[in-house]
Parts: sequence; structure tokens; C-alpha cells
Amino acid sequence: MSLLSAFTSARSSLAAVSQQSALVSRNVANAENPAATRKYANQAASVYGGVSILSVSQSSNQALFRSMTTANSTLAAATAAYGALDSIRAVIGDTDSIESPAYRLSQLNAALSQYAVTPEDPQTARAAINAASDLAASLNTTTKAVQAARTDADRQLADAADTMNSLLKEFEKLNGKIMAGTATGQDVTDAVDRRDQIVTELSGYVGLNVQVRAGNDMTLYTDSGITLFETTARTVEFTAQSNYDANVTGGDFRIDGVSVSGSAAGMPIKSGSVYGLLTLRDETAVAFQGQLDQIASALVEAFSETDSGGTSFSGLFSVKADGSTTDLSTITSTTGFAGLIRVSPNAVADPTLLRDGDISGQGIVYNASGTAGFADRLNDLIAGLTTQRSFDGSFGAGTTGTISDYVASSISWLEDKRSIASDDVDYQSTVLSRAQESLSDVTGINLDEEMAHLLDLERSYQASSKLISTVGEMLDSLLAIV
Repeated sequence: MSLLSAFTSARSSLAAVSQQSALVSRNVANAENPAATRKYANQAASVYGGVSILSVSQSSNQALFRSMTTANSTLAAATAAYGALDSIRAVIGDTDSIESPAYRLSQLNAALSQYAVTPEDPQTARAAINAASDLAASLNTTTKAVQAARTDADRQLADAADTMNSLLKEFEKLNGKIMAGTATGQDVTDAVDRRDQIVTELSGYVGLNVQVRAGNDMTLYTDSGITLFETTARTVEFTAQSNYDANVTGGDFRIDGVSVSGSAAGMPIKSGSVYGLLTLRDETAVAFQGQLDQIASALVEAFSETDSGGTSFSGLFSVKADGSTTDLSTITSTTGFAGLIRVSPNAVADPTLLRDGDISGQGIVYNASGTAGFADRLNDLIAGLTTQRSFDGSFGAGTTGTISDYVASSISWLEDKRSIASDDVDYQSTVLSRAQESLSDVTGINLDEEMAHLLDLERSYQASSKLISTVGEMLDSLLAIV
């Protein structure tokens, strides 16, 4: 080897060491950044014995990355469902909570029983009306909680649409930059890290199918196959409702013009917070509202007053805004009853009408003799609460039972949904943690490894420096001879 070739080789080694040291410093600086991957240099030897850095690459594992984003989507769906169900549960509590319809129903039953024992006592009459008012208020409050959960879900869906559009626009710019840089051999590893971070954030909203094509081009599809990004970002559309009640149907959440939820959706998504929120808003909350409405309808029927012709009118409980009488035969839908139910103003004004009849104002009198000790009507009402009734089974809380049975079944149904969601959150949190840990082990930055690499580079630097120094001394000796 000539002195010139030795000098050239040593000098190229110093340049390569300098570039690799910069990469090590970059890795160390990003050691605490969970989105950063380890960067390393690809080097090659020249025909003259030197070395050069051809490109900068990063550690990656698409299979583990895919597992991590899938776990993130599943966890986000469970978290969205649990949060909403827990907010409803916080309002009504369990069957023993004083805010629970189950507790209020038991209190009404107890008040009626006491009134039946002392039908002449105006205090027990007033207590029974108050218990009925508390039960109606409990159903009203629970309905408000359910509809508030739907309204909040809508708000979160609107925020999700805005955030997804913003992320997709940034993704489009990054993807173009990465493809251009890859084609010209530039270092695009930091841009790739940010692109992967955007993918992770998007996976929290919808389940993703990620594909990397030639030229480092990436495409994104939902887990149902709808295009989120292919060459250009697709639009996410959603318009929130200003307010919800039991009769309001939520709007569509659309990606690239395709609805992603509901029975009419051709390609419904299967995971992500958007999926969890849509399921809560359009299915779980609607079903629970239906159960509450079934309870309210049963109460109206149980306390109704029937004339001699067999026509029943609302009695103690009314489902009209002004509390007026309803001919029950004219009711075609019970939707929203739990939010409307209230004690008739006539009963509030004169609690003894509960004993005597004609709360409806239709001339339906049960205590025709006006006896203060009359308790037959009260005993009939108590018996009515324990009568087996039919309920709409499509809401999931059963088809037959007493009102008390159905109330307990409804609360159990809600608690079961909440418990399942809670278990899913715990399990999926563990799955995501393991997936992130596995991915970090393969692609993350290990400070010990970086320090060891830095020591190797230091030795290489010392060796190259020594070689240059030796070549210099040899040249000085030759010049001295000449």
C-alpha cells in the first residue's frame, strides 16, 4: 500500500466515523422519545481501500408495528365505550343507590303499602305521591344522562373527524417528502418516524390496514377497506347534532364519502374510538333508553284508570309535557316516555285521588261512597306492580316479568355492558403495552448499545488518527533525506 492510499483510507475512515458519531448523538438525544427509531449508517469500502457512508437507515419491523396499531385501535374502542357507560352508571348507581329507578320503585311500593294500611291519613297519601314523583324524576334524570352521553359522543366524533383530517393532510406532505428523499438517497428517517407516529395516532380513531409500496410509499385503509390515503388524503366528514333526545338519530360518519357505521353502512369499521363512540351512540345508549321507556310505559299502564267501557286513561303517571290525560289506546310509540313521565298535576294537588280515583278527570271514581278507610284501589295498584307484564325483548332486558324485575334486569344489563368494557380496557391495555414493548425492543434506542458503539467509533478514530500521524512522520523522513 502506498503512503497516499494509506492516507486516503485513513482520512475516509475519519469522515465515516464523524458521520456515525453524529448518528449516535442523534439516537442518544431521542432515547426518551417513544416514536423515535434507531438510526444507523450503511457504509461500503471503495476500490482504494477507503470507506464511505452510502445512506442512513432505521430499525423497523412492520409485523410488530401492525400488531401495535391493531391493539391501539381495539383499546380506543373499549375506552370510548367504557367512559360513556361509566358516566351513565355514575348517575344512577346500582340497585341500592337512592338515585336508581330500582330504589325509587321500591320506595313507591313501600309508600303505597303504608298508605293502604292507613288510607285515611293525608300524610301517607302525600308520601305516596312524593315517592311517585321521585321515581319519575329518577327516570327523567337517567334519560338525561343517556342522551348526554350520546351528545358527548357526537362531540367527540366531530373532534375525531377534524383531527383525522389534519393528520391525513400532514401525512400526505410527509409521504411525498419521504418518496422524494428516498428516490434521491436523502436521509428521510426522521420523516418516516413522524409518518409512523401519525399512523399510530390515526389507529386510535379507526382500525387501519397499512401497506408500504415501492419507493417508500405508504397507503392507509380502514379495517373495513375504505381508503384513507392513497396518493392523496381522503376526506373525513361528520356533522354533530346540537342536542339529543330519544327521538333523535345521529348523523353518519363518512370516510371518502362512505358511511362507516350503522345497518345502512356497506363497509362498517370494526375498531377505534370512532367505532366505540358510534356503537355507544346508536346501539348501546339507544337500547338502554328503550329499556327506560319500557319501564315508564309499564308504570303509566299500571297506574292507569279504566272506565266502564274498557278505555284506559293515564292516571297517576302522565307522559304529556303538561301532565294531562292520555287515552292509552291512542299511543303508537313509547319512545321517549322515560324523559316525559311525571306525576299528574291532579294527584299532586289532591293526593287522595290516588285512593279514590279520577286522577284522569274522566269521572272514573273507585271510592264511590267516599269512605276515608277505602283501600281497595290502593291494594289493586300494589298488586299491579307485582303483575307479570310483557316487554319489548329487542332492547335486551327480557320479555316478561314484573316492573321491578324488568328494572333490575335493565340495570344488570347496563352493568354487564360496563363490566365487559372495563375488562376489555384492562386486557387491551396489557396487549398494547406488550406490543409496544416488543416493538421498542426491536426498533427502539438502547443507550447501552449506543455507548458501546460510541466506544468502537472512538477506537476507530484513534486508529485512523494514528495512521495519519504515522504517514505524516514517514513523509517528513523522506523529505529530510531528499
